[in-house]
Amino acid sequence: MPTAAILSLATGLPNHRHQQMALLEQCAPYINSHRAKAVYAAAEIETRYSVLASTDFFAGRPGTQARNQLYLAAARPLAADTIRRALAAANLTATDIDHFIVVSCTGFDTPGLEVRLAGDLGMRSDLRRSALIGMGCQAGLTGLDRALLELAARPDSRVLVLAVELCTLHFQPGSKLDDLVAGALFGDGLAAAVVGAAPAQAGRLPRLLETMSFNDYEGQELMGFHLSDTGYQIHLATRVPKILGRIVPELVPQFLSRAGLNLGDIRFWGIHPGGAKILDYVGEALQLKPEQLRFSRHVLRHYGNLSSATIFFVLNEIIQQGQPQAGDYGLLLTFGPGMTIELCLAQW
Repeated sequence: MPTAAILSLATGLPNHRHQQMALLEQCAPYINSHRAKAVYAAAEIETRYSVLASTDFFAGRPGTQARNQLYLAAARPLAADTIRRALAAANLTATDIDHFIVVSCTGFDTPGLEVRLAGDLGMRSDLRRSALIGMGCQAGLTGLDRALLELAARPDSRVLVLAVELCTLHFQPGSKLDDLVAGALFGDGLAAAVVGAAPAQAGRLPRLLETMSFNDYEGQELMGFHLSDTGYQIHLATRVPKILGRIVPELVPQFLSRAGLNLGDIRFWGIHPGGAKILDYVGEALQLKPEQLRFSRHVLRHYGNLSSATIFFVLNEIIQQGQPQAGDYGLLLTFGPGMTIELCLAQW
């Protein structure tokens, strides 16, 4: 059976780029907290992108329906553009896709985006579709894992994985610490990856060798994205980075041992920048050098946390700036609600 590979990868952003502290000034009328400046500065973010040109949208206290309608209106053209670029990079057309997987936790409708976009792009009527909705930040790698399952059953398939997250639509006014942290951390972004059998000369295409999921069921309540009458309210316990720092030193070597590898064999580390403290604790726990976290920190600094799309931005940085060579290994890790960790081993 041929090895699966990411045949192409495209990332997408809305038009509106916001400086972190300028965004805080816009949010100030809705926050009214003396802690806000410190929280926004501690996020270690310089810029974020949003489908919103300003915070005026929140002046009327929009409800969940209004936020979701804006998500659907904005996500559809942004996603179509990102998909078209991914297909072009793989020298494919929309009709070449056999299975379309959409990942999102910031909007929902039925029929969903996977149906609407398939029609917009002219995909085949016998297209297989999957929607991974509401899983959170780790789900970008969940989507890649489901693509691998498709290829295990149907080796000639080509799978399109789309992650689309418009997190800024769920900004919550008020001075609660959870709301302040979420307002300071999340941005909007999309990514599309085409997955298929690796060609004989894979070049700089990352082959996907192994995946693993880990669920710490005792920590289910530590991270959450809860539906309310005014969008989704995010809960992020402050002890999450420390808990991840305790889990990964045992989990990662166990995962790598499946491929006969150890930590020293990994040249490229793609760690989900869920926040600066997560990178600090996970990096220290794995004894990583600062340069090994540079791709994750770059994404956090310039885009913020893009939920499930973030790991694709990190992988894109690795490919474009890291210049992997044939034989190099990369390890991708994502973290999300349910205290879930997803791992993916890649090789160039």
